Amino acid sequence: MINSIGSSSNFVTQQSSQASALTQEQTDFVKETLAEFDAENLSAEDAQSIQAALEEQGISPTKELADLMGELEFDAKSIGDAGRPEGQRPPPPPQNSLESVDTDEVVSYLDELLSEYSNQLSDEDKESILSSVQEKFGLSEGDSLLNVTA
Repeated sequence: MINSIGSSSNFVTQQSSQASALTQEQTDFVKETLAEFDAENLSAEDAQSIQAALEEQGISPTKELADLMGELEFDAKSIGDAGRPEGQRPPPPPQNSLESVDTDEVVSYLDELLSEYSNQLSDEDKESILSSVQEKFGLSEGDSLLNVTA
């Protein structure tokens, strides 16, 4: 039974990675857009045009996009830096800290899991549950589920 937790958490991972994966249409659009520019002589204006075109198509900066651009001999980081107005910093990375996690929701979720599987938990099962909780609430492996500061 505990394997169903692992399976469903894998499905969530696959689902979220599919949501951010480039479609074939988007991949073709990126290729067509970049074909209009010279990777060796890219101006800030060119970079802004590329960024605007990608944003219009709902294409977000991802590792997959950077890899595709690299295959086409474009440097995604350089385009991102050059396309940003002078003096503007890149946006900060999203925060997945405990401050943004509803602890009541975490506790409720854990309670459901533990009630369902309390008599059958091996160490492997416990690790699977912990991984599922960390994934569900965007916690890193080293993050604590409890804040014990006074």
